[in-house]
Amino acid sequence: MGQNRENKKSPGDFTGGIFQQFRTAKNNLPSQQRIICEWILNNYQQAAFLTAEEIAKETGTSNATVLRTASSLGYRNFTAVKEELKRVLYSATIPPLDRLRDTFADNEKVDILDQVIKENIQNLKSLRSRHLAETFPQAVTLICSARRIYIIGLRSTRGLAVYFHALLHQFLPDIFLVDSAGTDNMLDVMMDMSKEDVLVTLMSGSPHYTKRTIASVRFARDHNIPTVLITNSLSSPAATMATELLLCPQNTSHYSTISLMTVIDALVVEIGRRKTSEATRKLDELGPLLVEYDISL
Repeated sequence: MGQNRENKKSPGDFTGGIFQQFRTAKNNLPSQQRIICEWILNNYQQAAFLTAEEIAKETGTSNATVLRTASSLGYRNFTAVKEELKRVLYSATIPPLDRLRDTFADNEKVDILDQVIKENIQNLKSLRSRHLAETFPQAVTLICSARRIYIIGLRSTRGLAVYFHALLHQFLPDIFLVDSAGTDNMLDVMMDMSKEDVLVTLMSGSPHYTKRTIASVRFARDHNIPTVLITNSLSSPAATMATELLLCPQNTSHYSTISLMTVIDALVVEIGRRKTSEATRKLDELGPLLVEYDISL
């Protein structure tokens, strides 16, 4: 957006490296290979962790075509392409604080409200992926089958964790914020968890993830506690430790958690649908109590 950003490589905006290589070479490739190049350019965060066969399904091509595309681009195999994409993911994601700083330093005369709305809309349009479509119902099943639901989100996702907790607590029992008493008491809370529970973890600090959030996922893994990780990047150190991972990429020039918020809203709706009788009963009882005790009108 501003002059500060011109010196930084933001995701999908590289002037060199693998992205430039794809952009330069794709026009000289056969049509099927061009389709694969375009898809990887637009979905590189997913492509870095998919097999050649999975990308073939996404693009309507064949496994052999994906392999030929890698060769045409000068890579020894498709694994080498994925390794380069992972390197980009791990090294080039703009931290939230830098994204905020760059936005504040932008002196361009633009309608900021209109720009943010348009970028958020475009980000949401690109949110749905095959990976998310497959993992979302699995994550819901994991949460709905749990005895107790624990939620953790620190720093930039702290508000999201509180929001998710507040909504679920409206219609379900046994919903806990892991850090409600401060992260110093995190393990005190988690020690009460068992493999019948689930930990829902929110992370969007790429590449500067909070150590205590990572520690919570590691603790859950080490104690056989199922974990649902909601994150904006596969570079999260907790990604390989989670039972289910919901990827919500942030493809905006401004700092935003709109993708994570959207997935949280979808989880609340689907969990409520699957637990209709339990949810309805508590909501019916809660409404009159709020009025009776002068908490709401």
